[in-house]
Amino acid sequence: MFEKEIDEIYELCKRVHNEVPTASATFNYSFYGMSVFGLKRQEDICLPKDKFKWDLYQNVSFNPFYEKESRESLRIIKAFLLELLIDGRCPLDVESNGVEAPSDNGTDNDSK
Repeated sequence: MFEKEIDEIYELCKRVHNEVPTASATFNYSFYGMSVFGLKRQEDICLPKDKFKWDLYQNVSFNPFYEKESRESLRIIKAFLLELLIDGRCPLDVESNGVEAPSDNGTDNDSK
């Protein structure tokens, strides 16, 4: 039912894992549905239980009855993961002077 979208979300989660070391994305898949949890800052995992809150917590049901809600959840998940990837391209170099560190993400910004 959502094969293309599931593959796209999974690939985005893998990219977040590989390209944004400060963030976290968890992808769970089963016969009944999938869920994606995300954090913009990995160190938030160490917060006490009463203070900890996921930045993204979305479930997608594969039940056709919930197709509208599932499509909205997929849209939210994709937007969140893309935001993490965009924000992670130029992480702040906090150790030095707070200036953005150069990123080497394989893109050529000078090409036309």
